[in-house]
Amino acid sequence: MLPTPTEDLSDAQLVAAVADELRRPRIDPADSFVLHAPLELASRAALLPRVAPAGRVQARRRLVELASGYEAAGAPVPDPPSRHFTATPDAARRLREAIDAGDLDEVDAVARRLGRAASPTQLRRLLADTVVARLAAAAHAPIFLYQLPRISPRGELTGELLRPLARELARDPEWRLSWHDELRPRDSSVPADEVFDAIAATPRTGLPGSGFICPVMSQAQDSGIAADQLAGVIEHVDPHEAALAVTRAAASSMLQEPSDWAPYGWSHCLTLPQAVLGIADACSNPTAPVAVAATFVVGFRAAMAERPLVAGTELPELTSTVTDIVTYAATHHDAHLVKYTLACLDAAAADPSHAALYLAAAERLGTYWREHAPAPTA
Repeated sequence: MLPTPTEDLSDAQLVAAVADELRRPRIDPADSFVLHAPLELASRAALLPRVAPAGRVQARRRLVELASGYEAAGAPVPDPPSRHFTATPDAARRLREAIDAGDLDEVDAVARRLGRAASPTQLRRLLADTVVARLAAAAHAPIFLYQLPRISPRGELTGELLRPLARELARDPEWRLSWHDELRPRDSSVPADEVFDAIAATPRTGLPGSGFICPVMSQAQDSGIAADQLAGVIEHVDPHEAALAVTRAAASSMLQEPSDWAPYGWSHCLTLPQAVLGIADACSNPTAPVAVAATFVVGFRAAMAERPLVAGTELPELTSTVTDIVTYAATHHDAHLVKYTLACLDAAAADPSHAALYLAAAERLGTYWREHAPAPTA
């Protein structure tokens, strides 16, 4: 039975109840709502402690609506047969093999076992290399691995939330970025500003017929733009400093570009690379997550930007408090606004000298939604 927002449940208990509903994949291919559901849950759970008291009931109601919407989104897959492995690395290896083979049933069975056996931090360590460059599931699997340990550090939530995302990865296992596969760290002779400059100078190609993530990133790869802009610098910049340059370029895109692509283009322009960079410490090649993250920003800018980025552009002054920004997002219906607001808070904490940039970007997306709110019904 689904919970209600007014039940005598703690926030953690409410989030756990919603997660229990979201753990079972749907039979049909995931639409945007179903795909985002585990990530929306993670983001709403992370924002909930920072919501203003007046917004808490509505923020909790959004969690319940997420569960009820998922329940109504289609028939779930049957429970898979139990699987047993001698160790979690064996399960992770089998999951990767099943994803590559496109074996949806095997993926679900193994993901169920792995999600039960591994802690959130173990899942990140075991699966980072498997997911970091994949474009299936709208390239969102790294967001799950990045967020899960922070909302479930002791395993309060079921790791079976891995199941829906793993199943979507297996639907299109050939969708991935690969131009960077041979890159390795060389030295740190190039200043990180050159990473920002390389992204800022991305040539504009326009949309490849679709604004979806796979075609946009495939265009950046297949056209050679990603390699042309990034290969000469990524191997020669300290990975941590390069990561900051990437997220600064992503947030600057929200502020410096027209708002047409704000809700789904420029929001993904930060949330996707940030998540990849957030699991970089679990990747075997430290250059790979930086290259993938930078490719995401280059890809969105090639397809959607109207002008080059300019470093040091004056930032707008905030007209809302951080609590107001968080509360608006947590009580709003849109999953992308929730994800993006959390991403901006995380980026501000990781890059405090540029915190104003990220907070201004978060407010910009909130302003977009206020200006595009549906008219009230009579």
